[in-house]
Amino acid sequence: MTLTAALLGVASMSTFAADASAEAARRERMDQAYEDYRNPQPGPAARAENSMKRGAHRAGHAIKHGAEKAGHAIGKGVRKTGEAIGRGGEKLEDAATPKP
Repeated sequence: MTLTAALLGVASMSTFAADASAEAARRERMDQAYEDYRNPQPGPAARAENSMKRGAHRAGHAIKHGAEKAGHAIGKGVRKTGEAIGRGGEKLEDAATPKP
């Protein structure tokens, strides 16, 4: 047996081992696809998971919306407070100036 023949034999054995593991993974994927095809309705666990995901998404959206509204309210309050302080300062200036 030559070195080349031995190397080819080892290479073909490793290829066979890789093919066997790939075949097992392929068979598992095919079995899962067949099961999904036969029973397209999601089970109770999948429905519960989807429901939780929808609830989390809705809660996140509600929190974001609430934060935006609170930010707008705070901004409006700051602006109105600033305007009121400005008007108060003007009134104080008018009161402090002597009238002829």
